[in-house]
Amino acid sequence: MSESKLTKKVIGDALMDFCEEKSFTKISIQDLTKKVGLNRQTFYYHFSDKHDLLRWVYFEHSLCYLKSENLSLENWEEQALKMLKAMKEKSTFYLNTVTADPEILMNEFSEITQELFISLFNQMDEEKQLSEKDKYFYARFFSYGCSGVLTNWILEGYQESPLEIATQLFRLAQDIEFFSYRLYSQNET
Repeated sequence: MSESKLTKKVIGDALMDFCEEKSFTKISIQDLTKKVGLNRQTFYYHFSDKHDLLRWVYFEHSLCYLKSENLSLENWEEQALKMLKAMKEKSTFYLNTVTADPEILMNEFSEITQELFISLFNQMDEEKQLSEKDKYFYARFFSYGCSGVLTNWILEGYQESPLEIATQLFRLAQDIEFFSYRLYSQNET
């Protein structure tokens, strides 16, 4: 691991630890740098502020499973399950940070899932009936819905298991594929 990545990880781990004890809003850059024995300048070399750090932690800890180079529609459920298990494992951290600012996780998750939905629409649209504008709109619509489900799951105390949520997300992708094929076949007759 490079020195820069190691430094980021140390700072990120400190944030996760602090979020087990106190509110994200109450954690300062000074708290983080003091805990890990770095100066503020080192922190700002790696992150613009604590929200930037939080985005990085979200990606490195859980969202990375959906950004994997090996991700496909066939293993989407498995990768989503890994992400959700990672989130539930650090449930206090995610609840604390999402309570403080739900937009950060929603935006990061939406950006990643939007790319996945566009890929799904590109695979399904063999007849080239959808415009790029339509694909983008549908992908945004579904990704925002999925991010709402994710943040709601966290804020309501993880009532469903990670497997239940991952299965529902996968079924959504399958249903989109199924109904789009039905729609295309109806248009051809």
